[in-house]
Amino acid sequence: MRSQLIICLFIISSRLFCQADSVAFSKDFVLNEGLYLTYSDMRHNWPIPKEKIITKIDKDQLEFYTKLIEDDNIEYIERNNEKTTIMAEKVWGFCQNNVVYINSNKSFFRITVFGAISFFLASVPVTYYSSGYNTFINGPVGTTTTAKEIRDYLMDFYTGNRVDYTMENLESLLKRDPEIYNEFMALSRKKKKDQATRFIRKYNEKHPVYFPKN
Repeated sequence: MRSQLIICLFIISSRLFCQADSVAFSKDFVLNEGLYLTYSDMRHNWPIPKEKIITKIDKDQLEFYTKLIEDDNIEYIERNNEKTTIMAEKVWGFCQNNVVYINSNKSFFRITVFGAISFFLASVPVTYYSSGYNTFINGPVGTTTTAKEIRDYLMDFYTGNRVDYTMENLESLLKRDPEIYNEFMALSRKKKKDQATRFIRKYNEKHPVYFPKN
């Protein structure tokens, strides 16, 4: 009981702080377009704009960021006007047309549900091993193949932590709101899977995300 009271007080105080110093994200909120070098850049709506990126790639094409990350390094002009380089694999993501994309294994994936509990699909390299028998050497042999597999992920907006989309991980995120969490936990495992999206939406509507005021 005491722990739930502490969680409630934390949520209330955080919400009051956010309303005083930040702006809630809504369909009318404008996200600045550009490259997010870090998670913090995304949280502060402070990307590196296209004009600060040094590249021979046509910046007007729709696939600009996708092609940009194919290189090993990305060169850009830092906010202090110094020329800087970052490894492409270290880039957090980018924003285009008010949509946020996240970097996973040097590929960008759209965050389809953007909120306190965010959701996205991403491909990951998976290695498969096949055993066999070689009659020439009269012994067992094995081959390995690597393929890409699409998986579901959840992201905590306020920490940037990404986890596999499992019921256990979703429960952990919902736990910050005792009312929603208890309602979700009262469901059977099958109903949890069937209604998971509804509960994510319900949580996000109750807990809108905020960006610091400029």
